[in-house]
Amino acid sequence: MLDKLHHLEQKALPLEPNSNEMRLMNEQVTNFAQTFVEQIYDVKAYITSENKGENIKDFSISNEPENIDVLLKAIQQNIVNVGLNPASGGHLGYIPGGGIYPAALGDYLADVINSYAGIFFGSAGAVRLENMLLRWMCNMVGFPSSALGNLTSGGSIANMIAITTARDKKLKHSNDYQNAVIYLTEQVHHSVTKSIRIVGLKDAHVRFISVDANFKMNVKELENQLLKDKKDGLQPFLVIASSGTTDTGAIDPLTNIADLAQAHNLWFHVDGAYGGFFILSEEVKLKFQGIERADSITIDPHKGLFLPYGLGAVLIKDVEALKKSHLYQANY
Repeated sequence: MLDKLHHLEQKALPLEPNSNEMRLMNEQVTNFAQTFVEQIYDVKAYITSENKGENIKDFSISNEPENIDVLLKAIQQNIVNVGLNPASGGHLGYIPGGGIYPAALGDYLADVINSYAGIFFGSAGAVRLENMLLRWMCNMVGFPSSALGNLTSGGSIANMIAITTARDKKLKHSNDYQNAVIYLTEQVHHSVTKSIRIVGLKDAHVRFISVDANFKMNVKELENQLLKDKKDGLQPFLVIASSGTTDTGAIDPLTNIADLAQAHNLWFHVDGAYGGFFILSEEVKLKFQGIERADSITIDPHKGLFLPYGLGAVLIKDVEALKKSHLYQANY
């Protein structure tokens, strides 16, 4: 067995560069990154390409090593020089843009250290850091100190976590799903309706409330629909608002929706993945009034904070409900 392990160790050694090799690779990658950043204002926001990066296929996955210079050149030609360049100063169509450079270095260090932050035992400091970030965001939106949540890969998973928690908190049995009612508008992000289906609520009644001329939810129609559904013996349990839609940036009337959610015992979820961090701007902060009354909020640091992909977050007031839906223990 020892001989076999030594043999395998020798085969794996090429994956462990020595100090000089590491320094050389670091220098080449850093130079590549610095050139990219320095030239960013001279690069088009969208670069057309006839082959659309197809030459990347020339680098088939194999057991043979490749020179890093060749790989960096392939990245430049087939990725950097093809398609959308969100870091360009001419790119205004979508919030995520050029990542903040120190954050990229943070990603690099996280990959090198490779700590496992899934459990406290694995990396207590990393878990504490995640919780600090979540508490900072909870405080930012006006949530109580007892609130928490999770960091996620993006808004899609964050919305799914929130909707699952709402389902389990408000609906006691799967038999209730067919009578359950969810309220939203056509302006919600596609991940919301996708999450509703994935978490088993495709048979629930999904009410698309109309929007006004500014693409905000019509609260009067929401109230009328709520009353009608209750009269018809249905079970309204969830209303989903947006604080900055992807299409128009519209912010729903959060305070009025919160009033109805409180009056009718609904879980109030706010999808702020796209625009939530604009609450930090004094110019528009008042438009977010009422978000602090939500039961859960989705917000994406890789959008409003311009951090590297992928980093989303879900913030939830009822931590016990979050645990009940998502906490599992494993013997390993």
